Amino acid sequence: MKHWLANSAMALACLLSPAAAWAQGTPKSVSPATAIDLTKPQFDTQTPHYDVTGASDRAAGTVVAEVGGRAVTLGMVGDAIRDLPPTVRSLPFETVFPPLLKQLTQMQALVVRAQRQGLEKDPAVLRRAKLAYDNVLANAVLVREGGASITEKMLLDRYERDYAGKPGPDETDVSIVMLATEAEGNTILAELAAGADFATIARRSSRDSSAQAGGHLGFQPQSVLAPDIGSVAFALAPGQTAPRPVRTSVGWFVVRIGEHRQGERPAFAAVRDDIRTALLRDAFPAITDAAMRNTTVRTFDISGKELAPETGR
Repeated sequence: MKHWLANSAMALACLLSPAAAWAQGTPKSVSPATAIDLTKPQFDTQTPHYDVTGASDRAAGTVVAEVGGRAVTLGMVGDAIRDLPPTVRSLPFETVFPPLLKQLTQMQALVVRAQRQGLEKDPAVLRRAKLAYDNVLANAVLVREGGASITEKMLLDRYERDYAGKPGPDETDVSIVMLATEAEGNTILAELAAGADFATIARRSSRDSSAQAGGHLGFQPQSVLAPDIGSVAFALAPGQTAPRPVRTSVGWFVVRIGEHRQGERPAFAAVRDDIRTALLRDAFPAITDAAMRNTTVRTFDISGKELAPETGR
């Protein structure tokens, strides 16, 4: 490794300093006295060295598990991560990947079991599956069309409207120990009840990246905490530890609370995604109305009789 680093440093020095490059030895194919036509490229600038076309799609299609012949892909894991609450989503990939992969493989195992029972042909199942598919598709067009009209100025203007001159949200000082099972959580709670130090236990046992900081997350508003953790944390008095482990989609948590305080106004970068989501919601009614105007819509009563079209559509 040291030899490789030394060679890399030498190569970098040659790139930065032409004199140094010549000092390492003149290339045999080119004489330093040869005139160079600087109007032409000296290297092939047309032929790509790497074909990255569709690289993102190929990565998303990488199979990370197979259950009864059904694939679980990296893209499926990525979609599941994007659906997590912000604080959980921001955990290191190596922390959230194993539990999410386990959940996805369990789901596929259940799908295989359902197919063996013929449930994929059940009319009620088919209706709900179609509704779920339609919901994803409708949401996708809303996000695409709504997002196309959002500018950075709109985001900044909404930030000034919603956050400028206003106090920040309530915050509480949170410390956690992340564990794989409820039993481990109960063991930790017993140790704490016996007088063990929370930070020491977190450094020893927590699976979260905050372990090296003794499980300390600092002051957090409830909105950025996982819903299960947030509801518990803000129900505790300062200095209290939740009496039971808290279950989330990525594991079990022992939660301790320090002080409560009024938070400061968040920076624009911290709430930019939230503002964008709010602007998207604002755009949805107009997009929906346009879709309705450009589509033939017929409605029927519960007996199947067609109703008269609504006026003003």
